[in-house]
Amino acid sequence: MQSGTTVPTKRDAGDPRPRYRQIADELIAQIRGGMHPIGSMLPTETELCTLYSASRHTIREALRLVEEAGLVSRRQGSGTSVIAQATRGRFVQDITSMGGLLQYPEETRLTALRARETQLDSETASLLGVAEGDTWLRIEGLRRVRVTTAPICFTNVLIPTEYAAVVEEIGMDRGPIYSLIGKRFGVQLAGVEVDLTAGGVPENQAELLDCEPGDPALIIRRRYMDENQRIFEMSESYHPAPRFTYRALVKRES
Repeated sequence: MQSGTTVPTKRDAGDPRPRYRQIADELIAQIRGGMHPIGSMLPTETELCTLYSASRHTIREALRLVEEAGLVSRRQGSGTSVIAQATRGRFVQDITSMGGLLQYPEETRLTALRARETQLDSETASLLGVAEGDTWLRIEGLRRVRVTTAPICFTNVLIPTEYAAVVEEIGMDRGPIYSLIGKRFGVQLAGVEVDLTAGGVPENQAELLDCEPGDPALIIRRRYMDENQRIFEMSESYHPAPRFTYRALVKRES
């Protein structure tokens, strides 16, 4: 469904904002004002280039900002569709050390939704380095910056059943689960493997995350190892785009 006609405002030469930011802010204002209803399509990149007398690069940067605001979804070959009229929360985690990859900042909190024992399939058992059919505890939860914001991710956590007592501390203690295990059971963290991939939001998580099944997501898997190289926790988190971003500054060694 095509939206109403976009009418760009006259460019103000004295506006200090970059051109792509000006266009993005104008599109955001139009969406919030109802010019582009939810479910409608924004004009194509070519049409926006003509409307704003801007380059394709400028238009793409503008659309990227509108997408990061959580108002549109962009899919190659399908155009840009409006998915919301109110800006959703977006969290950017700056990584200044390797520790930033191990856990989320303190201002976020994980809420455990349920915990249950589960038998491991062959693929999961292989990732954990244990036997297929072994029983581990699966913890499912949502992580938010604040209670009133949309979740930044849905997380599945697997830990050995011997550490099940830490479940009662999740959400009460802001520390990560591996830290709770360390405090309660004396397990020393020796290393973490982190995999970041792109994928889609699973159908069973979409409603909880306030998005659609298959929406683009950043998937982060972490495997925590003790001093004996035994994996004592594995987490897999789905972050709907564009609510969560890792940002790192890499400097050349002198």
